[in-house]
Amino acid sequence: MKSIIWLVTLLTAIPATAQPIVIKMGNVLSTRHGVMPGHMIRVQQHLARRIQENTNGEVIWEVLEGKRADIPPFTMPAMTAKGDVIQATNVPAFFFPRVPEMMIQSIPFLFTGAEHSRRFATSEPARWMAEKVEHAYDVKVLGFFVVASDVSINGVIPIVDPEDFAGKVMNGFHDTWKPMWTEITPKRIEFVSNADAVKGKLVEEGSDFDINIGMIQNNHSQSLYERFEYTNLVPNFYNIFYTAVINWDVWSSLTPFQQAGIDAAARDAENAAIAYQHDTMMWAYQLNQSEGSTMRMQTAAEREAWKAAFHARMKSAIAKNSSDPAETLAMIQKIQDLVKDLEWR
Repeated sequence: MKSIIWLVTLLTAIPATAQPIVIKMGNVLSTRHGVMPGHMIRVQQHLARRIQENTNGEVIWEVLEGKRADIPPFTMPAMTAKGDVIQATNVPAFFFPRVPEMMIQSIPFLFTGAEHSRRFATSEPARWMAEKVEHAYDVKVLGFFVVASDVSINGVIPIVDPEDFAGKVMNGFHDTWKPMWTEITPKRIEFVSNADAVKGKLVEEGSDFDINIGMIQNNHSQSLYERFEYTNLVPNFYNIFYTAVINWDVWSSLTPFQQAGIDAAARDAENAAIAYQHDTMMWAYQLNQSEGSTMRMQTAAEREAWKAAFHARMKSAIAKNSSDPAETLAMIQKIQDLVKDLEWR
C-alpha cells in the first residue's frame, strides 16, 4: 500500500505536459543554397542540436537565420539584454565596440594555429574578455567560436611581401586595423560589405581594386576570380571569434540541469568551430583553384616578415585604446603563452 501511495505521489508531482523553453538567437548569417554552408552557420546548428540533446528537449535553441528588419545587426547585443525579440545572439568581436579589448583577436599572428584557438576559448584571457562584455552589455557570455584565421589575400598581382601593399587600392578590414598601414601605405583602403561584394562591387566594370582581404570562404560568392587572378592564403593573420551571449533573466530562469546542458553544448561547439572552419577553408581553396585562381600558401619565412611589419603596431594600438593598457598587454602575453609547451626546442 505504501508503494502505491508513493507512486501516485511521484506521478502527480511530474507536470503532465511540460512545454520546452524556446530561446531565439539572432545572427547575421544565412544558408546559401548550392554552396557548402558557411562554417559559422554549421557551428550554430551544431550548438542548437547539442543544447536540445543535452537538455532532453527541455530547451530549444532557435537560430534566426539572416538579416531581419526587426533585428538590426549591430544592436543585437543590446536587444539580447532586453530579451523581448531575441534572448541570445552570436556575433563577431567588432559587434561589441564598448569593449575595445575584444579586438585583441585582430592582432596579426598572435595565434599560431588551431590548437592555440582551442586553448583560448576556455582560457583566463577569454574569461577576462567575457567579464568585460557581460559588464558592458548586461548579458551572459556562453562561448567563443572561431570564425576566421586563415585570410585570403586576393590580388591582381601576387601579394607576397609586406611592401606589395604599398600604393594599392585595397578592400578589407575594420577601422581597427588602420595602425598596420602607418609605414606601408596603400593608396586607398575601402571597406566593401559582403552583401555589396556578392552583388559584384569588387569585380564590376570600372573597379580599381588591386587587393581584397577577407575570408577565403567568401571568394566564390563574391566572384573574385573574375578580377583577382592571384590568391595568397595567410594562416593566422588574425583569429576572430564569434561571441555567443544570452539574456541574464532567461539564463537565471533555467534549472541547473538546463544551464549545465547549455554550457556543455557551448564547449562542444567551440571545438567543432575549429574543425568546421578548417573544413570549409580547404573546400574553398580547392574551389578557388578550380575557378582559375592561382593559389599559394604563405611560407614560414614570409610569415616572419609579415609579423615583423604588422604585429607590434597593432598590439601597441589595441593596448593603448583599452581601459587598462598594462593589463591588456599582460593578457596578450598570456594568450601567447597558451602554447608555450608546443614551441619547438
